This record gives sequence, C-alpha cells and structure tokens, in this order.
Amino acid sequence: MSDMRTWEVILYVYGPITVRDRILTTQQKGFQVEDPFYSDIEIQRQPSGLRATLTARAPDPEVAHNVALFFFGRMVDALTLATSRPMYLSLTGRERNPIQYHDVRLIIEGHQFERAFRDAHRLGRSAPTFLRSLGWYRKGLTTENPLDKFLAFWNAIEIVVSKYFKSTIFNNQELKKKSFLSEDQWNAGGIKDKVYACFEALWGASHDWPFIHDDQGWIRESYDVRLDVAHGRVIIDVDAVTRINARVPIIEKVCYRFLNDWQKKFIDIDSQSPGVLIEQNVQDLPPEV
Repeated sequence: MSDMRTWEVILYVYGPITVRDRILTTQQKGFQVEDPFYSDIEIQRQPSGLRATLTARAPDPEVAHNVALFFFGRMVDALTLATSRPMYLSLTGRERNPIQYHDVRLIIEGHQFERAFRDAHRLGRSAPTFLRSLGWYRKGLTTENPLDKFLAFWNAIEIVVSKYFKSTIFNNQELKKKSFLSEDQWNAGGIKDKVYACFEALWGASHDWPFIHDDQGWIRESYDVRLDVAHGRVIIDVDAVTRINARVPIIEKVCYRFLNDWQKKFIDIDSQSPGVLIEQNVQDLPPEV
C-alpha cells in the first residue's frame, strides 16, 4: 500500500435534481474489514444537476477516477430507484456540452444520499446482481433512444428474475404451491415463465399486477420485442420504432415497481449483517483501494 496516494476526483450528475445546500459526508469504500478507506464527499448544486467532489486512494489518477466513478455510480443507481428521477453520471468527469437545464428539479436531502450510500454498500456486498439491475434501470431513464430504453428496462427485470428465480421462488414450496404455473412450466424454466412466476410471487394473480392488470400476454409480447431488437429479427424502421416507443411508458412503470417491490419483499438489506454474503460472486467487483 506504500504506492497509494489520495486523490480528489470531481464527478458530474446531470438530471432534474438538486440540493438545498452543500452536502458533506464520509462514506466507506469497498469491503475491507481491516484498514478500510473512507472517502470524503462534497455534493453541490449545479444548474444542470450536481457536482460531486470525493477522495479516492489509488496509485495514479486514472485508477483514482475509475474507482471514484464506480463507487459513486453505485450510490447514484440506488438513489435513482429511490427517487425514480433520471440521473446521468458523466463517465469522463467533465461537464456536458451543451448542458441541459431543467425548470423543475427534485430536491434531494442529505439523509437521502446517506441512505443511498448505505443501500449501495449493502447491496454491493450481499446482492450485487440486484445492484447491477439498478444500473440498467438508470440507463433506461437516461437514454433518449426508445429501443435502448426498452431493452434497458427489460434487462433490469430479466437480470433479477434470472438470478433469484431459483433461490427465491422455485425452492420456496409455499410460493410454488400458490403459483398459477403448471408443473411442466415450472420445470421448463423458460425466462417468460420465470418472469410470470416472479410477478405472481410479488403481486399475486395477474389481475392484481400493477399497470398490466390481466394482461397475461404482456410478458410474451415484451420478450418478443426484446428478441426483435437485440437479435435483429425484424427491420427497425419508423413504424417499428413508433410501435416500440409506445410500449416504453408501461415497461418503465412495471420495471420501477418490480425492482422497488422486489427489494422490499425479498432483499431486506436493513436486516443483513455487513459480514453476511447472500451471493458469492462479489469477486467481479474492483478491489478496494
């Protein structure tokens, strides 16, 4: 660790958000129990969003920037779900040109940032796959391309379903017993059936599903659109873009409710001990510096 130095990194977050006054906080980075590094963070309002200054320990400025971006980005992902506001985090650490201004902006309080940092830290330790899905949700809110929007929101749902279907739903006999899926559908395990089962486990029968009441074909149709766009099964022309764009508002609402409700019901991060790992794949996270 003798080659490590402490750097100050500036990041910009663009979106219809702001703060009342300058916010100062200190947050732990990484998961090292011994010799943890705490980052000093300052968040200020900008006409286009927020300007964050934070410290990072690294051997050179490039690594410092990447570590700060990863660390702060996870918090922004958690904050995006908590506020359902689009937040674009600059990857370069430079101001956008041209800058987009917003006439109506959500005021984010200091305790909301504290909560988002805490949630991101706990999710990064115990449920990194769920945290990754929040990144896709944020991407869906910030991209202007309707095709990318649709894919991002669907990916956020599918990532959660693919990771947690077996451990949360399939292996839970009580939830399995209440499911409207047949035994063959359970055993087949196609992604559409898994999404259906997860929606059931979360919201009950299809007539109780938010935004898509009794629309049992919505999952199949959304999956088909995903295949059409991602695998080039259809020609993407003006009509196709218009048709997919019409589906974006609903999938955005479904995605938000799914992630928000899933976290509350199946990922109780407040009750998790910092030393307990629910997932065993945290090795894909950058090492703490």
